Amino acid sequence: MERTRAVVTSVIAIILGVTLLSGPLVPGVTLASEPESVALESGNVTVSTVEMPDEVTIEKGSYGAASYYLSVPPVRVHFANRTGRPTLVYELTIEELGYTRTTNHFLDDSAGDTYDLTLASDTFTDGEIEREQYNGTVTVSKRDEAGHGVVATRNVTISVVE
Repeated sequence: MERTRAVVTSVIAIILGVTLLSGPLVPGVTLASEPESVALESGNVTVSTVEMPDEVTIEKGSYGAASYYLSVPPVRVHFANRTGRPTLVYELTIEELGYTRTTNHFLDDSAGDTYDLTLASDTFTDGEIEREQYNGTVTVSKRDEAGHGVVATRNVTISVVE
């Protein structure tokens, strides 16, 4: 029984000691490893072609919902060259609604020769949508070691579906 108490006491002392040493009481000492840093917007990307949507839709919600749902098709990007971790940005602007939506795509080694950029869906209230059609602009830009720049842009028709 004495031996069991001694072992338990020793284990508790070790746990407390390690906790105190690696805790906030002793600054500069930690047992945790630093997370690996990720160098975003590093490397380079050269885009050969971009397949952009011709049309975007804003669809009325079902069952009397007072919302409209934005649906934006993906953009397919074909790379001539890609190294490191460049970033591609997919943006939709609807000036008449004062609306801009942007999604960043952080590329890595898993990206192949083509990549589909998606844009998160969004909603509008019943009072915001007053027309059957809007004009918009879809833009794809890049961020890499060479800098920032527009890769492709296209004017699109945004149809409101009741």
